[in-house]
Amino acid sequence: MHSTGVASRFLLRGSAGLLLALAVSTCTDNTGPVPGREPLRAVVATATGAPQVFMGAGDIASCDVSKDGDTKTGLLLDAAVTADPTTQVFTVGDNTYSDGTAQQFTDCYEPTWGRHKLRTHPTPGDHDYSASEPTAQAYFDYFGSVAGAAGQGYYSFDLGQWHIIALNSNIARTATSPQMQWLRGDLMAHPNVCTLAYWHHPLYSSVSGTTSTTYASVRPFWDTLYAHGVDLVLNGHRHGYERLAPIKPNGAPDAEAGIRTLIAGTGGGGGITYGTIYPRSEVRIGNVRGVLKLYLYDDDYAWKFVPVAGQTATDSGSTTCHGVPGSAPTSLHFNVQPRNTAAGVAISPPVQVEIRDQFGVRVTTATNSVTMAIGTNPSGGTLSGTRTVAAVSGVATFSDLSIDQAGTGYRLAASSTGLTGAASGLFNITAPPVPTALAFVVQPSNAGAGTAISPAVQVEIRDQFGAPLSTATNTVSMAIGSNPAGGTLAGTTSVAAVNGVATFSNLGIDRPGTGYTLAASSTGLTGATSSGFDITAAPSITQTLLTSGNSVTNLNTYTTASIAPAANTLVTIAVLSHRASATISPTVTGGGMASWDLVASVDFDTLALPHRRLSIYRAMSATPGSGPITFKFTSQVSNLEWIVSQWDGVETSGVNGDGAIVQTGSNRANAVNGLSVALGAFASTTNVALGAFAVNSQVLSIAPAAGFTEIDEQPAAEGTRGDLQAEWAVNRPTIGASWSNLKAGGLGVEIKARTGP
Repeated sequence: MHSTGVASRFLLRGSAGLLLALAVSTCTDNTGPVPGREPLRAVVATATGAPQVFMGAGDIASCDVSKDGDTKTGLLLDAAVTADPTTQVFTVGDNTYSDGTAQQFTDCYEPTWGRHKLRTHPTPGDHDYSASEPTAQAYFDYFGSVAGAAGQGYYSFDLGQWHIIALNSNIARTATSPQMQWLRGDLMAHPNVCTLAYWHHPLYSSVSGTTSTTYASVRPFWDTLYAHGVDLVLNGHRHGYERLAPIKPNGAPDAEAGIRTLIAGTGGGGGITYGTIYPRSEVRIGNVRGVLKLYLYDDDYAWKFVPVAGQTATDSGSTTCHGVPGSAPTSLHFNVQPRNTAAGVAISPPVQVEIRDQFGVRVTTATNSVTMAIGTNPSGGTLSGTRTVAAVSGVATFSDLSIDQAGTGYRLAASSTGLTGAASGLFNITAPPVPTALAFVVQPSNAGAGTAISPAVQVEIRDQFGAPLSTATNTVSMAIGSNPAGGTLAGTTSVAAVNGVATFSNLGIDRPGTGYTLAASSTGLTGATSSGFDITAAPSITQTLLTSGNSVTNLNTYTTASIAPAANTLVTIAVLSHRASATISPTVTGGGMASWDLVASVDFDTLALPHRRLSIYRAMSATPGSGPITFKFTSQVSNLEWIVSQWDGVETSGVNGDGAIVQTGSNRANAVNGLSVALGAFASTTNVALGAFAVNSQVLSIAPAAGFTEIDEQPAAEGTRGDLQAEWAVNRPTIGASWSNLKAGGLGVEIKARTGP
């Protein structure tokens, strides 16, 4: 529930004859972690603004040098104050051990928690009252006026929107005592929505043995606090951490208006092993030192127990502030007003109506049905959506309301049987959004001729208000606008928008020029022209035969002539291997390269021996060496042919030449006069095709397909040339060769040209 300010939610607290204050009822605690946020918040309790941080504990400083709990908890305060210098500190009694003397405050409390004395709001405990200090004079002297009047020790103050009350459970606290008279007057004089009280002795708690869990002498505190709708009580005394569920003063559960208790006697001294468990106890952490950290929002709060370094047990949660028991629904109030919205579109965020009591506070137990209608109707609109909604935790949420006619000054009216209705603020319904214009959201970038423009050009469809229209699916067409060099636009030039955006992923222009623009159009829409961009002359790929050869000998290892590749050039090997028992590809090393990678391979002539495999390998290096290439097989093979080519002007990204390889393909056939390998359309008109073909015995010649240039042919050193052939061509996605009628295999590879000079 969002805070609406103290002025609009001013609540008077009191007893008979006075107005009672009713604050918002509790919601379900949220005790699980919320990633990336501290503190934890209830989902329905999203108060605005940063919280006030209020942290502390009781049972703190010990002069026993063997105990360092107070030192460790003091470090927790240091860290919190460093993170937020506005942090305030509380104590819930037994500030020093064991007698609360001036010396103990000086020697033990001052070096640990005393660093934060000026931001501390203390309360005394029974160890601050001792035989040495029967009136706790040392306590009052140390803290001064911030601890309340000497001999009293009770006081109150506001922290943000919270009213906070410090009480003294070591002096008279009967219903007629001065302290109780002051408490009643203080509650009536401070009508804050959220109120917290703290003192040393808990009314209820779990204990280490089998003795009573009740300090009945503080029951008058509870009776008065509960009657005035107080939300939270903090105590110490028990040397552990415990959280009790919201209860009434008699211990009965009360989820709507009960007081929650948090016990943190963990400031440094003692420790506890719980024996008798109080029935309303929800969480207990025994032998632990730490501090309780509260986050106080305008109308809700969160808590977190922070253990000292080396300990991990913790507890956290949050809830809204609540009101005086017995509040009843009387009226409606728009908690989330309707916003300006387009005709026919659901109003967002969803409209919310809150059910309030006679004091203007939400009644979280209310489940009344609320009906929505148009109140002021300037254009005769019709309200659509779910118009009657049952409240949940006192709030009715209308998630799909819409109005079909545009108009200025609409108003909604909420009603519920037996309750005073409410009218919303004024809002407008605008004409529904329709696609009207195009706009480039990703402009074309400079690119090489024939190369896809990257990143992909994107055109957005916008409505009559100039806003992106995510529902649009119009088809957008692209053309060249300014054409300084007479270029031709290639790629997919008509694209249907997805979520209101048309993406052109493969546009390219074939001629270099300065100052090209693109023009986007769509039927019925205002077109758009891109910003200027340039098309540069893309580098061409050149091919160089480094070496080729063959061997008729049956070997495990074959060696080529020495080669010396150029830096940052792609080197490929087409190799044909023969094997008596099974197809096999060799391990390739040398040639001045750190490593060679297999690009593609194909087996053919597998029905009879010897089997054959055609393979293509690649390598690239910025600092190549030189030397022969070695082909090594796991066992002997019969005959080997190889053709080694160097390709300059290729893409150098990737690993070991991988960036230069765009796509591969393979084919094989029996008793054919030729073979082709089909690749997909080339990404750039400057890319080249490398083809390799092999046949299963001697042929007179392997002829390249039209448009291809032969790199080399290699026989098996058994006679006539023609067992292995390699060829290349620019932008030829179908790679082919022909020969006499023999079994054969073929490989095709697209090699990518550099996209810049």
